[in-house]
Amino acid sequence: MSAIPQSVILTAASPFVVLGVTFIVVRVYQTIVRRFRGRIPPGLVASFQQFGSWVIWGLGIIVALSMLAVPIELLLLIVGLGGVAVILAYRDVLSEMVSSQFMSTYQPIKVGEWIEVEKHYGRVIEMDLIETKLVTPNNEIVVIPNSVLMKQSIINRTRSGSLRLQIPVYAKRGLDLREVEDHLLEISRGMKVDLSPDFTPDVRVAELTPDYTRLELLVEVANPAKRDLIVSEIQKRVYELMQELERQLLIHPHE
Repeated sequence: MSAIPQSVILTAASPFVVLGVTFIVVRVYQTIVRRFRGRIPPGLVASFQQFGSWVIWGLGIIVALSMLAVPIELLLLIVGLGGVAVILAYRDVLSEMVSSQFMSTYQPIKVGEWIEVEKHYGRVIEMDLIETKLVTPNNEIVVIPNSVLMKQSIINRTRSGSLRLQIPVYAKRGLDLREVEDHLLEISRGMKVDLSPDFTPDVRVAELTPDYTRLELLVEVANPAKRDLIVSEIQKRVYELMQELERQLLIHPHE
């Protein structure tokens, strides 16, 4: 009985070696993808593991069949079409991931900073490869896709050091505007602990009508996180002030 030529043995064993290497590569790929679980939603991690494994196995099988001289043109076409379908299906996800890489490189925002984008204002609490999460002063969670952050203007309130506010005040006709201005500035001085020491509060006339004058109290908040709290407190004090001034106007009307 003649011995089997070594070349035949190698030819027969090669496909199995390729499949074994493919198995190892798939396991390594899945391990690497799992490391992104904290930065990518769990469902997306599972999808990447599944589709990536299919692609690697498909390439491994193609290589193994080519070693056996099996026609693989049709299989290559199927794999190619499948790859195109996957890219089209996940084009939005890929766009978010590319945007995330730009955000990581240029770092226009960081976790813990207060930002304003579109109509949303809040503190950044989480950033991953797909989205960025904000918590608003009302404890609402806002989820913004990274691609939106790349396309929209971002106002980083934390890095600017302070936040300027314009608080509208409506003075009824007949009130002494100079007196109203003095009281408004007194209110702002009473909250100087929360205001920026580098900015002097001011009062401006924004609109004149036959019935009222709309003023604007300009202040700068040192800590953007307290914006809503400070606005609420100022508006409360302004309301009490205007009630008192209007009461005095009824008792002692100007001649």
